Amino acid sequence: MLKSLKWFGCVSVLAITLTSNPAAAECVAGSAPLFDPFAPYKEPGSIIHKDSGFIFPATIEGFRRECEMMADFTGDNFEIGYSRDFDDHEIQLKIVIVHLEQLTAEAHYQIMKPDMLSHYSSAAPLSEGDYFVSGRPDIDAYQGIFDGDKDGVPWHFSVTALDYGYWDARLTASYPQEIDAVAQEAIMKLIAAFQWQVPIGGKTEEKVP
Repeated sequence: MLKSLKWFGCVSVLAITLTSNPAAAECVAGSAPLFDPFAPYKEPGSIIHKDSGFIFPATIEGFRRECEMMADFTGDNFEIGYSRDFDDHEIQLKIVIVHLEQLTAEAHYQIMKPDMLSHYSSAAPLSEGDYFVSGRPDIDAYQGIFDGDKDGVPWHFSVTALDYGYWDARLTASYPQEIDAVAQEAIMKLIAAFQWQVPIGGKTEEKVP
């Protein structure tokens, strides 16, 4: 019972942390060390989140990275966007790297779900459940896919939460329902392109005796 109360007590604090807007950060270029097998992804213009080691190329699988990004001052909450055009429509993605204390991917998802739904009218879930990242059985992931309306236009959106341990990732996708099949295929390719990344360990934490 005490454990449950402690978990629910953390949820309200985490909800504020995950939905509040962090401070804006400048676009910076990362550098690739010699003989790095992932050097092709670290071309000039790549952004590297120094605390987690995640690499965000300027372009990847047809998506272009938005230069504007958000980060808090602790380095524990980093957000960056990607977009891709298709037949006068746009697929928009937001990728967040965040440090959460002992939350599963499903718990992370459930905290973010109300905020996600608030941006659309007549929102209805199409599917919710565990998400399998191909080739990465070590990653606990959970995904929800929804239909809704945005300014009177049928819209499709989703949120996927992934638990890497110290670091969690969250990917939100949004696009007109008219390009659903094409957009889903493009998003799956983007996730596959990122799935090889393994974040570095978190900040040194005090061990509880």
